[in-house]
Amino acid sequence: PEHAAAAGAVVIREHRRGYGHACLTGAEVAQQEHRHHAIAFLDGDGSCDPAELPRLHTALRTADLVLGRRRQRDVEAGALPLHARVGNGLVAGIITIRTRRRIHDLPPFKVIRAELLERLKLDAAGYGWTVQLISRAAADHSARIREVPVRFLRRRGGVSKVAGQLRASLLAGIAMVATAWRETAPRPVIAMVAKAPRAGQVKTRLIAELGPEGAAALWGAFLADTAAVVREAGAELRAVPLVVVRAVERDQVAALVGPGWRSATQRHPGLDGAIAAAFDTAATLGADRALVVSGDNPDLPAAHLAAALRLLDDADAVLGPTEDGGYHLVGLRWRAIPRIPILAEVLRRRFRRRVRAAFGVVPMGTGRALEHTHRALTSSGFRVIVSPMWPDVDTAGDLEQLDSRLQVAPADVAPRTQAWLRARSDRDVTVRSA
Repeated sequence: PEHAAAAGAVVIREHRRGYGHACLTGAEVAQQEHRHHAIAFLDGDGSCDPAELPRLHTALRTADLVLGRRRQRDVEAGALPLHARVGNGLVAGIITIRTRRRIHDLPPFKVIRAELLERLKLDAAGYGWTVQLISRAAADHSARIREVPVRFLRRRGGVSKVAGQLRASLLAGIAMVATAWRETAPRPVIAMVAKAPRAGQVKTRLIAELGPEGAAALWGAFLADTAAVVREAGAELRAVPLVVVRAVERDQVAALVGPGWRSATQRHPGLDGAIAAAFDTAATLGADRALVVSGDNPDLPAAHLAAALRLLDDADAVLGPTEDGGYHLVGLRWRAIPRIPILAEVLRRRFRRRVRAAFGVVPMGTGRALEHTHRALTSSGFRVIVSPMWPDVDTAGDLEQLDSRLQVAPADVAPRTQAWLRARSDRDVTVRSA
């Protein structure tokens, strides 16, 4: 440390044992004190050559995570024992098979964008930290991963607690396999049904009160705030955030919801078409459950979504009712579709038929939508449970109730919607004063 400090480095002392603790603390300092756009990790024992860092950083232009791949011909003799190579290949293979992202190596030398590192919410304290990092990044299909060949040298200082000892390597390998298996397990999906905020096409029952442009602006605020709720719930449950949108509206909706979302294209019209697209995409991603929420729930607590998703541990379907006889969310659980090409396609078609049978016959937008959906799901073999009610916003009266709730809510609840309502109130005051 003294040599590093003398050379101008900022030295952070981590007194807790564990490779992961060192990485977590270093990343935390880099993110909080300097807000660097990227963070590099490498071993300080001489096995990683810092001179290769510019190449890895350059590769970050087209990636979110760059791994310094240690090809056999680039590894110095004795730097990576056979048992370490075997364990490394086994864990990399597990990640590859379970995420369908080709990973060759779990290297100590890597560069990651700060935004992705923050999103991954890493917490592994030991040698499983790198496995957790790569597993979570590979499972996040919006994360771009590149592998860049680097040299790997014999360590010039210190004594390895793992690589040089067979028993320690075996124990570490078992822990890493367990971490890779756990971190690449099927992730649930939380999907939001979204339409672009186009005047005259959204919140049509509010147009008489707000006008076409006003209704569209309100809908845009709803989408942004509901997206934040979905992201928060997804982070808690490690769920994949998915937005369901028509192809022609994808860019406009993406600008509102922000980065980090998977996208499902709605090919059939109506709410039933959007719901079917959400569940079909979730099944294709390897999930065994998904929750679909409408985009007009700006003050819906993230804990409400998390609780609804957890209800699927004891049921096959969950419905979240609204006061007008509809529902603000619907969730399904199914047997995850295996990644065997022919079998997967057969099972996916069967799942699609089952979803269509449950939602294709329901008169959406009516006061009996909840009742009909409950009956259709039961007829399709789903065991249904009902989650707590939440009010939707379709009429001027609904909007006034929302305004009343937000007036006593914290500033970080539905901030875009709160801002829109304040601006509307200010305009009304100005008009009355004039």
